[in-house]
Amino acid sequence: MFSKRIASQLELTDATMNSESISILVRDTLAGYHYAHPPQGTTIGVPWSREKVDSYVERLKRSLVEPYIQRFELRETYEQVRQVDPSFAELWVVADAGNGYLEWYDPASGEFGLGIQAQGSERPIAIGVRGDLVGVFCAI
Repeated sequence: MFSKRIASQLELTDATMNSESISILVRDTLAGYHYAHPPQGTTIGVPWSREKVDSYVERLKRSLVEPYIQRFELRETYEQVRQVDPSFAELWVVADAGNGYLEWYDPASGEFGLGIQAQGSERPIAIGVRGDLVGVFCAI
């Protein structure tokens, strides 16, 4: 995964992650991002145009926040959704879309993910969308 590779190049581990190192990771990931239109017949549905993806990249840039650690309730798998007592994880919030959606980074997996701050909920909920920085934001 691209972000995991950048983290290893920066010699970052879970223990050395801080707001500045996460900011550098996000900046470098965005700087190296290039949309490659998928080959015809390899997707379900119609692939997005470069213009549409670029508009999401610009929106993502405007949504970036100073990274901070946030406790998320995990509701990403069928098993987690069915649990009476929820599981939690500490994740780095990197973007706030302003509509309740938060994008986070998990240094343990090197993945970005999507959460939502539901009205009346004590903490945001990780909803099972994981992947690269831009792809996750495009799921909003």
